[in-house]
Amino acid sequence: MHTNVHTWGRAFLLAVAMTAALASCIKEEALNAEADITGVSLGADSLLIREPEITNNEITIYANTRDSILAPQFTLTEGATIAPASGTKRQFFKRVANPDKTSVDDGLPDSIDEATPQTYTVTSQDGRWKKTYTVRVANNATPSDFHFDDIRYYMYDADNDGTDDPLFQIFYEKIGGQQVDWGSGNPGVMITLMASNPKPTDYPTSQADNGVEGKCAKLTTISTGALGVMFGAPIAAGNIFLGSFTVSMNDMASSTHFGIPFFNTKPISLTGYYKYKAGPTVTDKNMKPVSGAKDDFALYAVVFEVTKDVPWLDGTDTDRNSTKSPNIVLKAELTDRKETDEWTKFTIPFEPMNGKTFDINKMIQGKYSIAIVASSSKDGATFQGAVGSTLYLDEFHINYEAY
Repeated sequence: MHTNVHTWGRAFLLAVAMTAALASCIKEEALNAEADITGVSLGADSLLIREPEITNNEITIYANTRDSILAPQFTLTEGATIAPASGTKRQFFKRVANPDKTSVDDGLPDSIDEATPQTYTVTSQDGRWKKTYTVRVANNATPSDFHFDDIRYYMYDADNDGTDDPLFQIFYEKIGGQQVDWGSGNPGVMITLMASNPKPTDYPTSQADNGVEGKCAKLTTISTGALGVMFGAPIAAGNIFLGSFTVSMNDMASSTHFGIPFFNTKPISLTGYYKYKAGPTVTDKNMKPVSGAKDDFALYAVVFEVTKDVPWLDGTDTDRNSTKSPNIVLKAELTDRKETDEWTKFTIPFEPMNGKTFDINKMIQGKYSIAIVASSSKDGATFQGAVGSTLYLDEFHINYEAY
């Protein structure tokens, strides 16, 4: 069962109180304390090119529409209410002058759609809990450049003092006036780290200074402590990917939802820069040293066809596996990996997979997604890796086939 991180965290923090309450005599059934959005539609389903991504307190609606005024319909947890009301018309993007256009002949459009995300507040049935969601619409925007310069914070009232605190960082990129998020495993380790009162930079995925240009991404494999061992996840590799993370408590490998809608011409190659240092001791999922093993990182990109059975890719040993799925059309993987203290440039070509060819018509119809995936421990999904392994990434660029 997929569990929202906010709900999971609240349940964990209140476990003792809940247990005591359940032990008392049973009175009338309590009102629901959950304040979550569980589903979204635009009424006219033909506008949706993909199921909306619903994470902790953000929603991305993938829609093929030129109409900026939309009226999302929300499904809520039992008894909850939402303001503004479900079905309210709101403006989700506006046409503005293109700030990147520098001359008449530079080939860039004169104007672009600038996203205007809207906020909604959900109140639980019992009236005690409120949760604010930011809802944005992505209409046909796929980045070519990834700079790792822009972050925001996941906010949560960890100490229950009524004030939200910044827990971890979320990377995002700007494309055509819109925003594309990077996912990471940070939400999955939030609970295991919370007792140690960590700083945002203590999480496996964070921003660092001294990039190739400006800031950069830092991925580090860490120990998740006693709680991590209890959950069967003794380490957490730093990772970053195009997509989202939705906690699945009974199958953590399925929590990573790799892929965002792909709209562009055929990708030719992925370029970028990295630095890497492996940690001293590789351990397995039982924290036992693996004799003779040396940690290594992972860096690859895939274009895949989205179907009902494969709406995204993940780390499970199924047709959704991010490296072996039969739905993968193109793959670019860095195989010449090495430890280096210097920024090292790479160029990796997209190669056809599974006997498939890139179909421009399927792309136009919104049937392709693209994912870029990186991890400080390549076997981190099975909780094998070396604490301290650190991977720095910066200035990614996808090269496309010319029109």
